[in-house]
Amino acid sequence: MRRLMDRRRDLAGWLVTPLFTLVAAPVLACGVGLLGNIGDHNGPPTLCEEAVVDNICEETSLGVIGLHVAIAGVMWLLLWIIPWWRGLRTVRVLLAVAATVVLVLLPVRMFDWSIRYF
Repeated sequence: MRRLMDRRRDLAGWLVTPLFTLVAAPVLACGVGLLGNIGDHNGPPTLCEEAVVDNICEETSLGVIGLHVAIAGVMWLLLWIIPWWRGLRTVRVLLAVAATVVLVLLPVRMFDWSIRYF
């Protein structure tokens, strides 16, 4: 009977992928946030256009930040749950990239990028 998945041990990849994601994802998100803050930005985030009327911009911003961090955190924890088989290396890397994208999308949602670079 032929094996469908390589179950040899990939302990180094199993350890390095979550640890690299833990360091790289916040750094990339902060870099995008700094890029979005360049220029004349004196006012509430674009995310708060509808919330300014009710004066709940802070609550809206914290809710979105919490949502992105919680989703990325759950995805990061899933990296530790996936077994250390070599056949699952691609799944681990894709999940790490997805967690990074979730964190990077946070500053993308916060700023109005259309008026920055035209």
